[in-house]
Amino acid sequence: MAETITVQIHGSEYKLRGDDAARIQEAAGMINEQMRYVSSKSPTQPIATIAVLAALNTAELLMTEQDRAGRESGELVRRLDSLTSTVEELLQLEL
Repeated sequence: MAETITVQIHGSEYKLRGDDAARIQEAAGMINEQMRYVSSKSPTQPIATIAVLAALNTAELLMTEQDRAGRESGELVRRLDSLTSTVEELLQLEL
């Protein structure tokens, strides 16, 4: 059941609704960290620009992780295919 969760992001308080308060807090923490990072590099930028740049940084991190997971998944499939072939060959030898 959805509950209201209060988070702090870059000095502002937001009330959000969701089912997993801990996960929402963690996500808000990640966005807050990105906004602080962007703000430290460009302190004169308006808050909207900081938010957009933080969102872009977060999206890039997500895409990098998705790429890595895809490569690892492909490698696991290749290894399983190889093992399956080996097992099939061994079974044929026993017949």
